[in-house]
Amino acid sequence: MCFAAPAVGEIVSAGSGFTCQAEGPAEPKSLAFVVFRVERRPAGEFIVTFENGEVWQQSDRNKKITLERGEQVVIRRAANGAFTLVSRDGQSTRVKRMH
Repeated sequence: MCFAAPAVGEIVSAGSGFTCQAEGPAEPKSLAFVVFRVERRPAGEFIVTFENGEVWQQSDRNKKITLERGEQVVIRRAANGAFTLVSRDGQSTRVKRMH
């Protein structure tokens, strides 16, 4: 079973079906994180540090979202490569990884 969309050259016809030959493991489409710290920038967007040390910044400047320490959130990768953070109460906003 193939989870990543393979490039055209990676699909090989094998009789009546297709075989997926992806290079390396497929990246997950979403990951869960636990909020460690939330800081606000002067323009209102947040910078969130997760318990694993990753730091992400909100990209949507005009969207207010509330995050609290200990809250679990999910970050999803969109088809265009952008990332969306979804809080436990369903709020969502675009984010980018800082480090």
